[in-house]
Amino acid sequence: MTDAERIAAVAKLGFTPRQAGFLVTVAMHSGVCLSRHYATFTGLVWGQVVRDFFAMLVKQRFATACPCARQGANLYHIQNKIIYRAIGEPDSRLRRPTPVARAVERLMVLDAVLADPDVVWLGPGRD
Repeated sequence: MTDAERIAAVAKLGFTPRQAGFLVTVAMHSGVCLSRHYATFTGLVWGQVVRDFFAMLVKQRFATACPCARQGANLYHIQNKIIYRAIGEPDSRLRRPTPVARAVERLMVLDAVLADPDVVWLGPGRD
């Protein structure tokens, strides 16, 4: 399955192509994200659009929000099996709950992936 096919499959769940692209990136590489990651991915300034996107993810149970040490900040875990099934990874280890230390490592991986969008990053082993 190509990234374009994954994005199209997630977009069929009711997401815009931009939102679907972000969700595919997170689901393939880290499973967790911060709102600043979405702002970086889309080139948006952090604001109402970013807050609305994550509020929708939590409301529709595509993600869970875990409060961070910084007041008002949340760590979002994309754990809904529907998204992972749509990208061809229904049993991904990234869906499972993770300790804080592992979540921090995953956030650093996502930072690296988003820092250089021209690089082709491999996701699961079969890629």
